[in-house]
Amino acid sequence: MDFISNQEPQIKEMLKEIGIQSIDELFCDIPDNLKLPRPEKDDGISEYEGIRHMETLAAENTFPYYESYLGAGAYEHHIPAIVSAITSKSEFLTTYTPYQAESSQGMLQSIFEFQSAICALTGMDVANASLYDAASACAEALLMALRINKKRNKVLVAKSLHPHYRYVIRQYLESFKTEIELVSFAENGQITDLQIDEETAAILVQSPNLFGVMEEVKSISEKAKAVGALTILCANPISYGLYASAADQGADIAIGDCQPLGLPLNYGGPYAGYMGCRQELVRQLPGRVVGETQDQEGKRGFVLTLQAREQHIRREKATSNICTNQALAALASLVAMLWYGKEGIRKLALTNYQRTAYLKSLLEKLPGVKSWGNVPHFNEFVVQFDQPIDDVVHRLREQGIYPGVRLDRWYPELENSLLIAVTETKSKEQLDRFAEVVAKVEG
Repeated sequence: MDFISNQEPQIKEMLKEIGIQSIDELFCDIPDNLKLPRPEKDDGISEYEGIRHMETLAAENTFPYYESYLGAGAYEHHIPAIVSAITSKSEFLTTYTPYQAESSQGMLQSIFEFQSAICALTGMDVANASLYDAASACAEALLMALRINKKRNKVLVAKSLHPHYRYVIRQYLESFKTEIELVSFAENGQITDLQIDEETAAILVQSPNLFGVMEEVKSISEKAKAVGALTILCANPISYGLYASAADQGADIAIGDCQPLGLPLNYGGPYAGYMGCRQELVRQLPGRVVGETQDQEGKRGFVLTLQAREQHIRREKATSNICTNQALAALASLVAMLWYGKEGIRKLALTNYQRTAYLKSLLEKLPGVKSWGNVPHFNEFVVQFDQPIDDVVHRLREQGIYPGVRLDRWYPELENSLLIAVTETKSKEQLDRFAEVVAKVEG
């Protein structure tokens, strides 16, 4: 209550009004072991002291002083300066969710351009205004597929899909009593033993998957189409600069996370999920869609369209309860995409691929280090060490390197394995040093 500068008389009056004796009674339901003790003396601190205190706390964050090869869904990429220059403009930074189309033409135009960019990237016919992140996009895409294939109640999900995405999917779908069948992967990281029957509504594949391995999506989509199931492809958007688009791979719905394009790591968010689909499926596309139109004077304008959400129609007819989108984060990704352009994204993707392949080739030459089979990769790859993974990670951190993500946290069978991510932010000298440190560890 201190932040509104209440004095003792005001505090007593409010406590009397709600029928309690002290402020502490407001928190009586919270266990004592979760409460911080009240300081014996609280004189406050000055603005300068507050700044110094925050700097001291910030100094405990070691990330800027380490070389990070962490990935698994969130990547360290260069963010062009133009991104913050545009997104920090007050028209975008402080705008509220544009429920009423006519009151926010500028924001609606940015969303429309974002949708257009996602369509160009994925090859899909239509895209929505964005979702919260890739995890929610995965779940919403499966719900969309179940609405389209109403008589089917089973979905296939690749076990190589990010485990966090799978957790969200299970949370979304458990109330629908949907059967979720996991599709296993082979020793090279690609899907194996795929069985799609006529009870399957859709299959959800990630490519590049959690391990950075590119899947044979074209053959998977052909099997799905043969039995009337939909193919949902979750992908790092930068990968489309190098590999075939979602449409060319036969996907019906394309989803993923925009974080690699223009969004900082931010300790996990906020990010923006993207979703596109074929034209004939648009009526079941969740969230909001911005359309282009003309006013009475023939001027270009933008409106929210296909608003089949529960705030507009009967709940049982709604495609979703998504009534907003990650507008600011989506704008940041849009600015990054426009800054790079078609050729720039291709070069960015190629740079990421080449630097990943370079480090992978260096590590493969070292004794005691094994990589997965010769399959197409993008941005990251898996290596297995002869030594205990705790020792490897500890030794690398001593040299100022966060070497990657341990996979045994999600896949116990992948003992002593690391998922290593490489982006354009790593130089040849840094990659050489990584390999040299590993060589000393294994030596």
